[in-house]
Amino acid sequence: MSVDDQRKSFFADPELDSSLPEANSVFWAALVAHIEREIRVAPAIILDLGCHSGGLLALLGERFPGARLIGVEPIAALRALAETRLSADAGRASLLGEGGLAKVPKSSVDALVCHEVLYLMPDLASVMDDVARVLAPGGSGWMVLGCHSENPVWPSWKAQLAADGVKTYDHHPFDVLAAAAKAGLTADVQPLRRSGWIRYDPTAAAFSFPSAASMFEHHYRHKLLFRLRFVDDDPAFPS
Repeated sequence: MSVDDQRKSFFADPELDSSLPEANSVFWAALVAHIEREIRVAPAIILDLGCHSGGLLALLGERFPGARLIGVEPIAALRALAETRLSADAGRASLLGEGGLAKVPKSSVDALVCHEVLYLMPDLASVMDDVARVLAPGGSGWMVLGCHSENPVWPSWKAQLAADGVKTYDHHPFDVLAAAAKAGLTADVQPLRRSGWIRYDPTAAAFSFPSAASMFEHHYRHKLLFRLRFVDDDPAFPS
């Protein structure tokens, strides 16, 4: 991930980091609902790639109380926040820094999640190779990406991130699908959300929309969920 480990927060304004769990709650709820509907066996190990301050990982820990939790987060200050958030699960939670995915044993992860992190990664092929390496047989990965080249609001958000000193990368949704396929994974995609309420305050939003229509398009069309599995584990996938 293209974020300096020495930063105190992801955004230049730490208040934005603090607001992320609330801002992402509707997306995290949708992601967890997909996982609960589609999971075949309760996961023994869950990994969150780019776990920030641990909010999504904590939610998954609540839903799957028997699972071991692993978070990978390059920013040390955010890892510390995640450790605090997951302190009640200290016996089953571990936080890894930059390059931490390489320390995860091969074929060990039953459920891998990654929410809005791929746009920080320059090499999708390397990411998907790592995912294929750590996923256990029968395991699944769920990656969410709305910050991509087909989303009309992405260029303005990218400029804001650049002003915050965050380096980002333009990926096409088909780039994600192709990288996964080359890594030996099935790659399915759908909108993360298709309905539901949107909470948005145009007077205070850090990442704004130019219109209500663009907001709906982001939530219900451009915010994508990629599901990754091994070909041999997916009977619906033609061999």
